Amino acid sequence: MVRIILIIFFCFVPGFLSSDNNDSGFGTLATDRSEPISFSSDSLFFNEKTGYSEMKGSVKFSQGNTVLSSNYAQISFNLTTNQLEELYASGDVVLKSGNDVAMGNEAVYNFTKSELTFLGDVFFSKAGGTVKAQKAVINTDTGFASMTGNVQTTLLPKKQESSGE
Repeated sequence: MVRIILIIFFCFVPGFLSSDNNDSGFGTLATDRSEPISFSSDSLFFNEKTGYSEMKGSVKFSQGNTVLSSNYAQISFNLTTNQLEELYASGDVVLKSGNDVAMGNEAVYNFTKSELTFLGDVFFSKAGGTVKAQKAVINTDTGFASMTGNVQTTLLPKKQESSGE
């Protein structure tokens, strides 16, 4: 059982925390990929026969300068291929990567589609602005993102460099 858990977290979670495309545009996800991964929670439950694990209380995944925290997380993987299929996090979900931050009530990462979805009171902060919405979907391969539900955007003007005169 411990071997399966280690396989999950050390072989497959990096795909969640990073992308093969350095143009994904969110924090340090791409450069953190080679860093060690650590995880913690108040409790961990794992079913080797179903490929399902559950973490409760103070859940935290970290890799390099990227940290995902929540109150609860579920992870499922395909027993035939031993590949992660989906990670679900809920309760004060926060993803910090470098100086960028994403928050929401829930987050789902679909590994097959390379799709990260934040739901409920979604907030993104990135150099140059913020976005609030009820739902945000990000393709971690392409960096394409869509926001829906009372979308509010604030863009900060780029600071002008002095001309030295």
